[in-house]
Amino acid sequence: MAAAESKASKLNVMDIPKNGAYDGHLLLTPQRLPDRLNDHSCVSIISSRNGSVQLRPSNLENMKDDPVRQLTAMGIVGLCYFSVCGGPIGSEPIISAGGPLIGLILLLVFPVILGLPIAYVTAELSTAYPEDGGYTVWVLHAFGPFWGFQCGYWAWISGVIDNALYPGLAVSTFTEVYGDIGSPTAEYFIKAAIAVALTLPNLLGIRIVGNGMVILSIFVMIPFIVLFVWGLVSGHDWSALGEMRRSDIVYDSNGDLVSMSGGLDIDWSTLINTLFWNFNGAVGMSVFGGEVRNPGQTYPRAMLISVLLIALTYLMPLFGAIVFNSPNWTTWDDGSFSSIASALGGTFLSTWIMLASFASNAGMYIAELFCDSFQIMGMAQNELAPTFLGA
Repeated sequence: MAAAESKASKLNVMDIPKNGAYDGHLLLTPQRLPDRLNDHSCVSIISSRNGSVQLRPSNLENMKDDPVRQLTAMGIVGLCYFSVCGGPIGSEPIISAGGPLIGLILLLVFPVILGLPIAYVTAELSTAYPEDGGYTVWVLHAFGPFWGFQCGYWAWISGVIDNALYPGLAVSTFTEVYGDIGSPTAEYFIKAAIAVALTLPNLLGIRIVGNGMVILSIFVMIPFIVLFVWGLVSGHDWSALGEMRRSDIVYDSNGDLVSMSGGLDIDWSTLINTLFWNFNGAVGMSVFGGEVRNPGQTYPRAMLISVLLIALTYLMPLFGAIVFNSPNWTTWDDGSFSSIASALGGTFLSTWIMLASFASNAGMYIAELFCDSFQIMGMAQNELAPTFLGA
């Protein structure tokens, strides 16, 4: 009888995964759970690789003063800003696809129904698993190594391909203003030089990258705050705030709006896709969980600030641009903020917006590279990628 009980006891205990968020005590299955319900040192009940529910003692308290963990809440906010948003450029179709009334309402609703839930899921699971690899580790523990690898590998490939776009976008912005470079070979080497130069900040250390992202985000936001205030002061078409896109739109020979009539003609596909695109990416903040100081407090605070900041980044300049309404909101497309800035503040403001666009591309490249690096390192530490990548 005693031997049978001993055997059953052994079956109820499993090892904590290496590099996990908690200390190396043994984990208990539901059969032994009632005895531990009043143990307040235990904070988490989750699934292991084999699906058993486990109660784990927390060592989050020990992470507060860990010298290896250098990333603060503001550093996460800076990284999240460029991973999700990078500035309001590209958000213009939210207004032109459905009209200012629909666009502004959805910009208020989307952070609540999409931004906050994803942010809080990220904060909760990053606190439960404050280790590098982030969501790949979540999937590993929930569904096993196969799906953990699939999730991590394809997300990493997507990030690498996405990052290759930013040097090209920077060159494209330059050529739109100053004309073509003239030589495809020269253009290629300029893009390569930009890629190499933007890689260097990630070699300077986690704290420098985090603080740099905060400074860069402020630099990107300032000209759009100026555009917002200037638009309010110079605004002459406040009635545009209540307009919705109609089917019959007439322009004059200069491209100015003459009339808009007919039934509602909302491009829901463009509208919803643009909203998702502009609020997506917060889950990527989990991949550097092993570098975050005091993750139990840092993550929730950082994610909440990020959602609010990103929502305001879109709402404020779009609101100011709508009430100024030149060029008319029906003509807006990706990059229209440059035209709006030129009409509102001339060469001064349009040049400032262009510089902010360069800074935005740089910030998105650095943040993407930072996240991709820690994701693949965390995967290697959890045996989802070659071990030499986990150094």
